[in-house]
Amino acid sequence: MALACAGTTATGTSGRLKSRQCLLFPVARVNIRTAAFFIVVNRDPIGSQLLLLTIVTSNVADARIRNRNRLQTIVEITPAEYREFKVHSVVDCNVVLEKPLSELSGMVRRNEVRYHRDLPVEIFALASPLVADELKQIL
Repeated sequence: MALACAGTTATGTSGRLKSRQCLLFPVARVNIRTAAFFIVVNRDPIGSQLLLLTIVTSNVADARIRNRNRLQTIVEITPAEYREFKVHSVVDCNVVLEKPLSELSGMVRRNEVRYHRDLPVEIFALASPLVADELKQIL
């Protein structure tokens, strides 16, 4: 598959941040604080001051069921394809989250973010009809 974003490197006060970068940071879910993998999908997160992120889940079966009519919009990733993931995982390209760069900068200062190897360009595609066109414009 081809990547919908170009993998541009950006450097700024918040450090090196680029498209296809995989980040691990905490998320709040119904009174539980847990860490999750996110993938930066926009071309210029530093310039736009906004991160567009997809979330990675190991709940492959649920993702397939949720997207049974649009399976081409989920990307399954095995540990053999990306060593950072210890289990078979999936990215649901129908969900793109927006996070202000300032929020990520605060998390970096508090040591709440772990950076991982960039996701290989062959793995990822953004083909979702559910993602707003204005967001796709900056991917």
